[in-house]
Amino acid sequence: MAKHVKKILCLVVLLLAVALFFASGLHKVLTFEGLKASQAEFVALYAEHPFLVIIAYIAIYVPCIALSLPGATILGLAGGALFGTITGTIVVSFASTAGATIACAVARYFLQDWVQARFGNRLESVHRGIANEGHFYLFSMRLIPVIPFFVINLVMGLTRIPLRTFAWVSQLGMLPGTFVYVNAGSQIASLDSVAGIFSAKLLFSFALLGIFPLLARKLLAIYKNSRQLNGSMQQSEALQSGGDMGNDLKKTAKTISTDCNECGACVRSCAFLQVYGTPKHIADQLLTGDGMGRLIAFECSLCNLCGATCPQKLSPVDMFLDMRRDAQQAGEVDPKKHATLLNYEKKGNSPIFSWYGIPERCDTVFFPGCTFPGTRPRTAWALVAYLREKIPDIGVVLDCCNKPSHDLGLQENFLKKFEKLNNHLQSRGIRRVMVACPNCFKVFKKYGQGLEIVTVYEVIQEFGLPSTPLIEEQCMVHDPCPLRNEAQIHSAIRYLATAKGVAFDEMQRKPSRTLCCGEGGGVGLVRPEFAKKWGQLRADQAAGKNIVTYCAGCANFLSRYTTVRHVLDLVFFPVEVTKGQFKGVKAPFTYVQRLLYKKKLRRLLDI
Repeated sequence: MAKHVKKILCLVVLLLAVALFFASGLHKVLTFEGLKASQAEFVALYAEHPFLVIIAYIAIYVPCIALSLPGATILGLAGGALFGTITGTIVVSFASTAGATIACAVARYFLQDWVQARFGNRLESVHRGIANEGHFYLFSMRLIPVIPFFVINLVMGLTRIPLRTFAWVSQLGMLPGTFVYVNAGSQIASLDSVAGIFSAKLLFSFALLGIFPLLARKLLAIYKNSRQLNGSMQQSEALQSGGDMGNDLKKTAKTISTDCNECGACVRSCAFLQVYGTPKHIADQLLTGDGMGRLIAFECSLCNLCGATCPQKLSPVDMFLDMRRDAQQAGEVDPKKHATLLNYEKKGNSPIFSWYGIPERCDTVFFPGCTFPGTRPRTAWALVAYLREKIPDIGVVLDCCNKPSHDLGLQENFLKKFEKLNNHLQSRGIRRVMVACPNCFKVFKKYGQGLEIVTVYEVIQEFGLPSTPLIEEQCMVHDPCPLRNEAQIHSAIRYLATAKGVAFDEMQRKPSRTLCCGEGGGVGLVRPEFAKKWGQLRADQAAGKNIVTYCAGCANFLSRYTTVRHVLDLVFFPVEVTKGQFKGVKAPFTYVQRLLYKKKLRRLLDI
């Protein structure tokens, strides 16, 4: 009820603002004739008080755009007439972006819930399209002014595109048109008479205004074609690469070739196998050298769903990982394709972000990983406070588990870095490592010799939840694929969610057959359409319900398609989360948060 009252009050304020606009007669002043009549006066005023005039201009222009009031077009030309091309372009660009973003937010606030409730099911495909390429469509509409801008602001407000994305894409897309339009305004301002309309400079300005949409449409078509061509070339390169196989790959390929009966169970669940065939087909192609190269393995998410669904209990993911390792050793992999992921790992290992806060007599450390403290700093800090209350001598280690190197097939590099990490922890007397990241859990469990690995979710289940309020929330649970076989962790997550008042439904698949969120294996860097397909499929299975997960990477990736909660956010900040007031941090600000987290930890532990 309070929410409806708030909306009504806001609507009254907006209507009063519109009424004030017309009552003041601004709609009569903001005409071409009015601009011409007042031009000299305003130019003189700008010369005396440039800052105040710009502020006044913005104060009028932004509401005109935000409320779709008449006169916005004249104000755009006036920007050039008053401030000149360069200053006018800067002022108009930022003012128009601010107004458009406010208009988008207003439309979202007043209409999105109603539209979603009325047309929810039919809008899911639209939401997925916006999540996948919304920024590109928005950029196209801004760049090619066929649809009125106020319509774009309204329609995008009904989608789930983040306002921050809407703002920067709009500013970028409108910038060329803004420049051309303001430039035309600056030429109009220089006219001495009606005859001057046909001056060479003015004709050139309006010629640009007319040619620009056609040129933009052409460039966008070229860009789309190049994207399709690159995708085709990537698949062609993957099929043609090959070379001598290592012993490990020969062994795994022979096992799959011999034992796989091509029942098709794994193919039905996997976008990658639907393109390249059954694991047996891929193995046979490898063994015979008949055109199927090792690079195709970089299009597999390594989620091991194929192994989970295999009636023969085979593990094709072992073959795909060996294919990656072989390809790396043969020098077939273009390092530029994975530079983003490897640089992320490199930063995590660097002295700037890594830190070992291990007190004396400490045998247990919390290892938060890279993504969790950067995207959810408040939750990560609350978790440290909770763990220190339960285990006063606990330490905190900030470092990267180096899973990117592992999954990209850089096994020698991975082992070198992880063994250094593992040996250092043991040399400091550490016997138990608590993790929040599923990928860290998987790496430590397999390679962490002499260390006991446990998740913080199991620890909270053991010691009891913090005393935060109960909530009412209906969610679906997404189990991260690295933990598909960890039944004890699945149970802990469901206990935590239920204890906080979350009523959850299981996905169509049981936890052991969970789907990859789309981020796994670095697939998005090579075949982004595969990564998007996983994310879309997971969102479809949620059927409009919010998703609860316990992987910061999954939460980030799936949030492109639907609303996602991290279970620890619900544990420590349940009310803020359910009210939509708790927001995760996006890159590049995640790096800043990681540095701040490290600084606070150093003060807390005083080491």
